[in-house]
Amino acid sequence: MPSRARRRVILMLVVGLMASACDGGGSTAEYFSELEAATGRLDTELDAVEAEFNAGLLDIDFQVASAEAQLIDLFQSSITRTADSFAVLVAELRVLEPPPEAADSHAATVEAGERVLSAYAERSEQLAAIIDLTGIDEYAQSIASAGVRARFLESCQELQVLADREEVSVDLGC
Repeated sequence: MPSRARRRVILMLVVGLMASACDGGGSTAEYFSELEAATGRLDTELDAVEAEFNAGLLDIDFQVASAEAQLIDLFQSSITRTADSFAVLVAELRVLEPPPEAADSHAATVEAGERVLSAYAERSEQLAAIIDLTGIDEYAQSIASAGVRARFLESCQELQVLADREEVSVDLGC
């Protein structure tokens, strides 16, 4: 679960985004620019999570009895941060106003993002209950088998194709 401070930051971000979204829809280029910024923030955050996970792995002395517990804690923390980062992205996507030509693809991307969040939420007890390396593997397989991240990437790629077709130079990172 996100900490109280993290929830406040997320709430402030969402309120700020909602206020800016009330200004009305922008051009196709503005929409894709805002979308690129949002996906870029997610990529940056996930890169940081991965770097911290890798650094944490290097800090674990696998010769001591507590190594497995340290690895589980590191895994749980990384998954929680990943889910929190994804929640921020989905909140940003919800308040973006796509131009008419991107409305269907945008709605599909928001829906796919919400399914990713649901997958994390549905597995929160499973994540918290991990007590051994088998639990880590089972959790990872459970998330992968849901296919929600793959569907989100596909919908993001559809938006990238649309941006390319509209000759808007962005890299949505999908």
